[in-house]
Amino acid sequence: MKKSFAIALLISLSLILTTGISSAMDAKELIEKNIEATGGLEKIKSVKSMIANGKALAQGMEFPFTMKQTRPKMMRLDVEVMGMKMIQAYDGEKGWTINPMAGITAAQEMGELENKGFRLQADMDGPLIDYEDKGYTVEYIGEADVEGTPVYQLRLDTNDDMVMDMFFDQEYFLVIKVSTTINWDEKVIESDSYMSDFQETDGIVIPYSMETRMGENTVNQIVIETVEYGVEFDDGIFAMPVAEAETEAAKTE
Repeated sequence: MKKSFAIALLISLSLILTTGISSAMDAKELIEKNIEATGGLEKIKSVKSMIANGKALAQGMEFPFTMKQTRPKMMRLDVEVMGMKMIQAYDGEKGWTINPMAGITAAQEMGELENKGFRLQADMDGPLIDYEDKGYTVEYIGEADVEGTPVYQLRLDTNDDMVMDMFFDQEYFLVIKVSTTINWDEKVIESDSYMSDFQETDGIVIPYSMETRMGENTVNQIVIETVEYGVEFDDGIFAMPVAEAETEAAKTE
């Protein structure tokens, strides 16, 4: 499986856990209304862990996945691809991966670009809550249109080579599109993700369907089938496995 698919899937998933008013809207008010629309600050912060099951649709195929998250900032994504399992995980400080489709059968650390994405995604509160404490800056851009839906546009800069333009529908204040720009290694990576089929589970509202496009091409579609909150995990599932050779060497010391 190409690395670009894994990155696009991460960007898509990383967007899961994110009434008309006057034109005097500002960034703070828009963020407050979005937080209230998705469950409220108290409810969102009360969620300590979650597990989501679903499928990614790409290249005419379906790839079942399971995503697990727990506070403070740990996450694991297991994707089944042609009978093999791809794993991407973040232990709170660094990410690691196993990707048999790319010949990676033993766990190895992620590169800096992937780590940036996982640091963002592993934040269960999402980027908007306490954004200043996280070192992000936001700017209200104005009103816009997303495929016929009136929206408010907000720009969030992580100040870490990633900028996200978020588009909130003007009726419900839910994010229905995110345009992501990543500056990396003298290259610019751009993608647009469209969210739909918003559903409420235990008081939390998230999109159950997301489509990611790069230019005119649809890279993948994510369909969430089940979500469960408050699941207990062994923190060990987020830690990078120690190579068998290293384990045997340690036993002989």
